[in-house]
Order: sequence, then C-alpha cells, then structure tokens
Amino acid sequence: MKTSIPTRHRRTPSHTKTLMHLLTGVMLGIILCLNLYPLMAYAQSETDVTELGVVKLADALKTGKITSVEAVQEYLDRIKAYDKKIGDKPGLGAIITLNKNALKEAAELDKERASGHIRGPLHGIPVLVKDNINTADMPTSHGNQALATYQPKYNATAVQRLKDAGAIVLGKTNMAEFAMFWDTVSSVKGRTYNPYDPTKNINGSSGGTGAAVAASLAAIGLGTESCGSITDVASFTNLVGFRPTVGLGSMAGVDYNPLGDAIGPLALSVEDAAMLLDVLAGTDPKDPWTAKANSYKSASYLNSLKSSTLKGARIGYVIAPFGGYDYSPGPESDNILATTEKEISVLEAQGATVIKIPLNRSWWNKYAPQNASYWATTGHESYFAKTEATWPKGLAGRTEPKNAINFGDIVAGSPNMEKTAKEWLMADDKKPRDKVGFAAAVAARQTFAQGVTELFTSYKLDALAYPTVAAPPAKVHKNPAELLDSEQFGTHCGWANFTGRPVVSVPAGFADKFPVGISLLGSRFGDAKLLGYAYNLEQASPHRKTPELTPSLLHIAGSTSTTSSASANSSRTEASPGSGEASSGNALSASTSSMSPSGLPLSIVTVFIAAIGLIGLVVRLRKN
Repeated sequence: MKTSIPTRHRRTPSHTKTLMHLLTGVMLGIILCLNLYPLMAYAQSETDVTELGVVKLADALKTGKITSVEAVQEYLDRIKAYDKKIGDKPGLGAIITLNKNALKEAAELDKERASGHIRGPLHGIPVLVKDNINTADMPTSHGNQALATYQPKYNATAVQRLKDAGAIVLGKTNMAEFAMFWDTVSSVKGRTYNPYDPTKNINGSSGGTGAAVAASLAAIGLGTESCGSITDVASFTNLVGFRPTVGLGSMAGVDYNPLGDAIGPLALSVEDAAMLLDVLAGTDPKDPWTAKANSYKSASYLNSLKSSTLKGARIGYVIAPFGGYDYSPGPESDNILATTEKEISVLEAQGATVIKIPLNRSWWNKYAPQNASYWATTGHESYFAKTEATWPKGLAGRTEPKNAINFGDIVAGSPNMEKTAKEWLMADDKKPRDKVGFAAAVAARQTFAQGVTELFTSYKLDALAYPTVAAPPAKVHKNPAELLDSEQFGTHCGWANFTGRPVVSVPAGFADKFPVGISLLGSRFGDAKLLGYAYNLEQASPHRKTPELTPSLLHIAGSTSTTSSASANSSRTEASPGSGEASSGNALSASTSSMSPSGLPLSIVTVFIAAIGLIGLVVRLRKN
C-alpha cells in the first residue's frame, strides 16, 4: 500500500503537465488563428469574378460561394494586373482613383450579411463610377489634371443610391476631358485603351468605364451620355450600354449638359443593366427633370425581363447616323452592316416584324434641316459655383475672378491638356448659358422628336433598331493626346439624345475581329419594355466574349497560383502625377494578400504552420 501512494503522487503532476500542454496548444492555436484571420479573410474564393457581373455575383454572395472581401480582392488583383501595364505594353488606363477603404467596406458588409442585415440588391457588390459623377470620399477630376484633387462634399444622387443599395464604389474611371469627345483621353490619366484591340479607338466619353467592365475590373460601371458616350462605348467594348429615358434617373451631383444628358450603366448583360436601373430610377427633389419618374418607373426592371417579349413586336430598322442628312456608308462599313443585318434576322426569328424604313431627303428637310443647331453654350461653369467642394489649392486664383473656379483656371493648371480640349473649354470661359442658342437647340430637338414620334405612329412601331456605330473604329495615334473626333463617324446617338427616348446597345457580334453593337430605341418611360426586347435578343443570340488581353487570373494556363503569373508583368496601378490615386495605395498593397510572403497560397501555409505546432506539442508530451 505504501508503494502505491508515491506512484500515484508521481503521476498526478504528469497529468497536470499534459493538461497544461493541451491548454497551451489550444491557446497557441487560437492566437495563431486570430493572427492569420486578417490574411485568411483575403484568400481568394474559387468563384471567379471574370464575366460574373452583378446578378450572378449577387447570387454567389447570397449563397456564400464568395464574400464581398474576396470579390473586392479579385477585382483589385485584376486592376493591378491589367490597368497600368500588360507585359511590356501599356495597360488599359481605365482607373483614375481607387477607393482606399474598399476592403474595409467589404468586410463591414460581410459582417452585416452574416447578421442577417441586407441593405439592398447591390449589397457588397463592387462598382466603378465615371469621374464626372460626384463622390464624397474620392476626388472627381472630370478627366482634368487641374482638378485631380477636386473633392466634392456630397455624393451625386446616383452614387448615394448605389451606396444605399449596398454597393461598394471601388473607384473612379477615366473619361474624355470634360466628356467632350468620341474618344477617351484625359490630361489626368492619358488614353484608355480598348481591351479588344489597343490599336483601335474605344470611343468616348465613358471609355474608362467601358474598358473596366469589359475586362471585369468591377461587376458593373456607371457612365454618362450626351451623344453616344455610353452606347457607342458599349458597341466598341462588346457590352450592354443602356441610356434610360431622360428624367427617369437623377443627374444631381453630375456636371452635365441639360440638353439631353443621362446617366446609365455599362454592363456585361441586360440583366445587370436592369438590376442597376432598379436602384437608380426614381424621383429626386434635387433634380426637377425627375418629377414624373416615380409615376412612370417599373416596379422591377429586372423581374420584368422575359425571353419571349419580341413575339408580335414591330421594329423599324434604319441606317441613319448622327448627321444622317448627307451620310452614306462606304465599303468600310460593309462588314459592320452585314453583322447588324444578322441580328435583324434574329429579331424576326424571335417573332418580331421588322420594317426597313427609308428616310428620304424630304423627311430630313422637314424634321432635321441642315441649318438646325442642336447644341448651345450651357454655362457649365455654374456646376462649380453650385457644388460644395474643397478646391485644389491655388486653382481659383490663377485667373480673374480670384474667388471662383472657371475654365481659364482649369486650362492654366493643366499643362497635359490637349490643344483642342483647351480651345473648346476657353470658348466657354466665364460665359453664362446662351439663352437664344439654348432655346433654338430645344426647338430643333422638339422638331426632330416630333418626326421620330410620327415614324413610330405611322409604322405602328414598338422600337427602332439601328447599328450603334455604322463605321469602323478609328486607329489610335502614337501621341495619346491626339483626339479622334474628326475620324470617328457613324454614330446614331442623335436618335436618343435629341428625343430623350431610352436606348440600349446590345452586342451583335464581331466584324473584322472587332465588336459591333445593335441599338434599340424605345418610347419615353418605356424602359422596361425596351429592356425586355434587348434581353430576348441577347438570350437568342449571345455574343459576349472575354477580351483575350485580360483573361481570368484564376485559370491562367500553366499556372496554379491565383495571381502570380499575370501580376508578375505589372506593377502598382498608378495614374499620372496629381491624379489623386496615391491615396489608393492601401487598397492596392493588399492586392496580393491572397498569397503568403513566400508566394505559397495561404491555405498551404496555414496547414504547414498548424502541422509544425501539433508535432511540437506531441514531442513535448512524449518527453514528459
């Protein structure tokens, strides 16, 4: 009995030590997990964001296939891989500024989702916004060097509606200087290149948004359009571009031309465009043009889409681009028109009646005479007077008056600005709206709109169809500051701009290996019906293809890592000096955080560290 007592006393401390070791191991494991969690949070999902878009991403977020943090990280990785440089060639040049808090916002939205709180249909979805749309947390440069740090104090209504619906504004996109040209070149960023062929024009002025969405740098993007800035870009980037009825969505907080401008999505699909319109449409007290919006907007543009809407529809078909009075397509347009004609046959195959409408000279003489003017000086500088913002230091003092920003200040502060852009801006410097010219432009537009209404009535049309751009893209010049307006003809943008009607451009295929779009023009506030036609066409004849220049980073041939092979050819995304993108460094520094410092995926590193810890614990136990 005596011998058993000491034995029992000797073994008790051993059990205690074992227990202590186990507790220590558990604590070390907890500490390890807590320390690894911030890194593991950025580990890439197996869900690839390439070509995912909004509707599919929303579903993936809802079902837990991906988190918002993972989605943001994948988009940041793609921006890093493709925006500044692709190999030894220029990158897309689509992004002016990135949201340095994007990952933080994504993490917060993930927490809300986990707790059961969903802000809206865009909860946790990254979007990009053209840089003439005000954002309170990022500068709004208007594509201008002098305004690189121009910081509005409030969001544009469109941006606020995106945020209220749960969207993450990932960044701001490049644009033609003050949205002036059918090309996308700015003094703050330079040229935006077309991901389908960098040697050809991407069009403008929303080219940065178009390039970014086409290359899946975000789920969707916002553009603005006077004449073709959304739809023409969509045609050249194989996207859906939708310009809603003027007055359906608010333009408050946007520097825009009151002669028919609208804000709308550039999207991978008609569904994505409809989902964004559900968020953007509606009356805004800040924008009197939207007074009737709530009365006319659909309960849900997305839910109204059906794949049989074309059956019984009557569609008119014209080839009459902007300046159509004396336009006749040359042989360079043959392949584009042939591609469009194939889509016309698809409309017919889906049950639509297509009527080819000849527009003779008498029609043009009556409704669009050669001496008609559709544009006028509109007092753009009033935007700066009415917008609460922090001005770039010293900018207002460059020219008289010293207490206000005017175009003279902006030109003086933008040495990178192209000569034509300077001339166009200075022509409006310190000039109020040309009341006589404005009234004449409104009258000319009303006359043209009357002619279009009579076409719809006399032919009993539900929509009008035409090639979005009937001419091939111009080639970009070696000097990225040179503009292409004089070389880029064939746009049909006047049909929507002069009438305020909604228009949607849908991919129609490729001509000479370059994207072609077909447009459908609807009736005012008939946006749901129009999107239904576009959806039916898209489903019956899909033509969306990922640009070969910007493939998936998760499925690069011969690579097992998520980002290394594509990112190895590119360095940190940067804009030109003073662009405001320096503030995006924090977001971009995490763009390879799905990898460990050694380049191994974090999942492997985590298992390796855990295995070492367990082995060490077993060894210690055996010694005791």
